[in-house]
This record gives sequence, structure tokens and C-alpha cells, in this order.
Amino acid sequence: MTPWQRLKNLVVHQILGVADTPHRIAWGVAVGSVIAWTPTLGFQIMLYLAFAALLRANKVSGIPVLFISNPFTAVPLYWLAWKVGDLALHGGESEGGISAVSRMQEAEAEAAETDLLTDIWTADFWEDLGETLLSMGAELWLGGLILGVAMAVPFYFLTLWAVTIYRRARGT
Repeated sequence: MTPWQRLKNLVVHQILGVADTPHRIAWGVAVGSVIAWTPTLGFQIMLYLAFAALLRANKVSGIPVLFISNPFTAVPLYWLAWKVGDLALHGGESEGGISAVSRMQEAEAEAAETDLLTDIWTADFWEDLGETLLSMGAELWLGGLILGVAMAVPFYFLTLWAVTIYRRARGT
């Protein structure tokens, strides 16, 4: 089976063919697209299920969308999200005239010099990690939410239209 056939089957069976109202299916896809852009790789399905239940969205239709972010796409997606958030918060230049990309490169260089298995057990490691995440976290979260909502709106209407067409074609 080709990748396009798998994608078609996934969309038809996991999204369009779900037994629920078109609104709830589309709402699930929209919620899934927002969660997919958040820096929560590894926890996205749990987050999605909680938000889908809270927002009364379909709990199945948004799960395939979550796989937009995965270990292979995380770096470019999160970099783009960070860039959008940095632009929104700082006009593209981080506080103090030092770009966060430079800070990330410095952190990567320091990380390369450390022995992770030894340093992970030290308080300094966790303090440095916390400071790095906090220094980049606002940009990453804001950018992820901006991009997630920007994708959620068209995904909602596209899914609503597609479910309606699919059901009309099937006579259901």
C-alpha cells in the first residue's frame, strides 16, 4: 500500500467515517491541530483527550492530526513556533539584544560538553535546564498557540465540508 493510500484510508476511516455529528468531528480536528503545535510531544494524546472531553469535541477525529508533530518533525515545527512567538513577543529579537537562537546554540554547545548520564543527577543540570526552558518557553508556547489556532480555523471548516460531502456521497 502506498503512503497516499494509507493517508486516504486514515482520513476516511479515522476522520470522515467517524460516527458523530459533523461539527463534533470538525471540532475534534481543530482541537487536535492546536494541541499538535504545543511543545508537549509525548503527552499530546492525553492532552487532546482531556481537551476534547472538556470542549465536547470528538475524541477520535483529532488524534491523526497530532502526528503532524513527531520526533522527525519536532525540530522544524518547534523552531517555526518559537520564531513566530519571538516575533510576536519581541519583534523577532529577544531581550537584551541577544537572539534566542544564539542562546539555543550556546546551550547546545554546553550540552555537548557534558556527560548527560552523569550530569542529569546534579541540581545544576536541572537548574540550567529550567532556566533554558523558561527563557525560551514563552516564545515557543505563544508561537505554537498562534500557529495551532491559525491551522485550526481552516481545518475546522475543511473537515466540516469534507464530512458533509462524504456523507452525502455515501447516502448517510
